[in-house]
Parts: sequence; structure tokens; C-alpha cells
Amino acid sequence: METKENDLVENKSEPKNLVDSVRLKIDELLKPKVLEQCIYRAPLKVRRINEVAYTPRVISIGPFHLKDERLQSMKSMQQIKLIYLKSFLEGTGLTLEDCVSKIQEWEADIRNCYAENIQLERDDFVEMVLIDACFIIELFFRYYDAKQWTGGDPLFAKPWLAEDVAHDLILLENQLPYFVLDGLYNLATKSDPTFPSFLNISFKYFEKLNPQNIEPDGVNVWHFTDLLRRFYLSSSQRLQERSQVNVILEHLYSASELIEAGVEFKADEENKCLLELQYVKGVLTMPRLDVSDTTEIHLRNIVAFEQAHYPCDTYITDYLKVLDFLINSERDVDILIHKGIITTLLGDSNEVATMINRLCSNLIQPNMNKEYLSICQQLNEFYEKPMNKWKAGLIHDYFDTPVKTATSITAIILIVLTFVQTVCSIYPLVQGS
Repeated sequence: METKENDLVENKSEPKNLVDSVRLKIDELLKPKVLEQCIYRAPLKVRRINEVAYTPRVISIGPFHLKDERLQSMKSMQQIKLIYLKSFLEGTGLTLEDCVSKIQEWEADIRNCYAENIQLERDDFVEMVLIDACFIIELFFRYYDAKQWTGGDPLFAKPWLAEDVAHDLILLENQLPYFVLDGLYNLATKSDPTFPSFLNISFKYFEKLNPQNIEPDGVNVWHFTDLLRRFYLSSSQRLQERSQVNVILEHLYSASELIEAGVEFKADEENKCLLELQYVKGVLTMPRLDVSDTTEIHLRNIVAFEQAHYPCDTYITDYLKVLDFLINSERDVDILIHKGIITTLLGDSNEVATMINRLCSNLIQPNMNKEYLSICQQLNEFYEKPMNKWKAGLIHDYFDTPVKTATSITAIILIVLTFVQTVCSIYPLVQGS
């Protein structure tokens, strides 16, 4: 009897415990976050298309790939991280206590930057951030003053490894919040105002990815994937008005179809910003896109970041969506290569077409910048005018090569001369009658 009463008491207490548990979870949600989420895993339906594009080759940064057994097995890379940490502390005069204390102060803000709950105890989390952040800062500073380090640096001695590390540092799932790197760097250099800013040395490290030579002044970034994205943007893209995607984007004719309708494609050799498309009176002008074996990786990570963080400012996704419409086959790629709009090191036009089409698979595109929507609409309208197709067909059949042009002109001259001769023959007979 007593046991039953005890069970009853326990059962009565369970609802209260459950209510408290749920209330605690709700309260956690309501706590204000100092920083917005900015580091995400690529959406599963997008990641499955090309998992390699989001996966580090040699080094884990941050928590998402921390327990990856393949990366953990690379003992030399773990050793290099610690060598760089030791060098950072010795070179700056900071103590481990200084760095740990600062990261502990930022811990909640750092965790809030990740779009999922990081299941690491406080000490493990702080240790991870400390080692990864100091590694990156030391690496960037050595690269900034490379002549001093070329001889004895464990990365510079192996160019392939240094390249793989640089590749891994721009992946969306492999990031630390930028404010951590900048804060530790400022803590280390505050006594010497002659040091460049961390943004300056970041730009130096990634200079090969900055074809527009964008200056660091006034640039604010969340992390290195965001920095890579900003290298693609121009000032006009950042201010471009957007509009809901409508029926216009249900279909846009491919490059080969537009060529047949008389649209002229022209490469903009002066503009380094890929996104600056222009359309004027049947001429579509596009900056040159250089395609290499890293192009898909860079664009995939930028697009994944845009989809999660900038759903209303997906400017790189906008560009790829237009390119996806223009390219349906290797013939479309060949046209754009012939016009100087695409250059490729892949060696296969079909491979380029597949890459572009796969980049836009499973993406949500609720809006687009108004300039692109206008260009799409004008291209559709141009294609659907029968007169344009007739003119384009005439040019294609009779005037698209020097030989055809010469033959056509000769034929026209013969027809005209024959007509004149006929008139001259008939005219006296008419007069005589």
C-alpha cells in the first residue's frame, strides 16, 4: 500500500518536472543573442549533389568537422596547429591565460554564431577556438611577410598542403566567426599601431580570389566564406532593388536559341564583376567567367551561405540562375566560349554545362534583383518577335560567313542584272506596240 502511494506521489511530480523542462527550453530561445547566426551546414538536399565541395581536405576549423575521423588521423596537421599556436604566443607576448580568458568572455557569442547547438563542454569548446584562431592568425601573418618564413615554415615547404589549407578556409562548414580572429589579433597587436589590420592581412592571404581588387576599407564580414562572396559583389549589386520572382523566370531561352533569334552576345573585357550584366537593343553583354576546378567549390559555398543567411539578397544565386537558363547543353557553352564570355580549364564544354546546371539544383529563389528580371523579360520579348527570327534566319543562311556573304552578294547582283536585262529587252517591244 505504501509503495503505491509513493508511486502516486512520483507520478504527480512528473508533470511539474516536464513543465519546468519545457519552460527552460523556451526561456533559452528567448534569451537575446548578441550576434546573429552566420555559420551553417549546407542543406542536405544541396550537399548530396556534391559533398566534396563542402568537406575540408586536410584541416578542421570550428566544431562541424572537429570529430571527422579522416581529419583527426592527420597528425601532422594537428601538430602544425600547435606549432603555430606556440609561435603566435611567443611572437606576441600574450599568455595562454590572456587568450583563454578572452575566448571564455566571448564564448556565448561564438556559440550563437553557429546555426545548431554545439555539443562541446566549455573547456573543449574554448580549446578548439583558441587553437584554430591562433593557427589562422599566425598563418595569415606569416603569409603577409612570407620572405621571413619561407625557409622553415611547415606549410610553405609543401605548396600542395598550403593550397589545400587555403581551400579549406573558405568552406562554409569550416569557419570561425570573424570577430574572434579580429579580436585576438587586435589584442596581440594593440601595443604596436604600425601593424596592418587583420582585414588587410586577410585580403592579402586571399588576394588571388579577389579579381576586382576590392579594397578592405569599409568591408565588414561574418567569416571567410562571406569575404569570398564580397569579392564577387560590386557596389551596385549591394544596393540593387529586388522583386518577387514571377512567370518571367519560369522560362528563359538558351544561348543557342537566342542566337538563332538574333541576340548578340558580347564579352565585357573591362568589367571584372561577374554580376554586371547589360542588355541593350538585342545585345547581351556579360563579364568573362573563368572556370577552373575550384569554381564549383567556391560558388557552392557562397550560394549555400546566401540561401541561409541572405535569403533576400541572393545576388550570386541570381547570376547563376540566369546562367543556368542560358546554358542547357555543351552547344550553349561553346557559344559563350566562342564569344569570350566563358573560359575554361576543364577541357570539356559538357562538363561546364553540367556544373552550371547542378549549381542551381534544389535552390529556393523567391526573389531576384530587378535588373536581371528586366533583362530576362526583354530577352524573351526579343526572341518571341517573328521579325527578329526572320532576320536572324536570313543572316544565318546567307551572311554568317565571308564565303556565304560573297556568294549571296554575287547572287543578288546576278538577279538584279538579269532583271535589268529583262526589262531592257521588253521595254522596246512595249514601246513599239
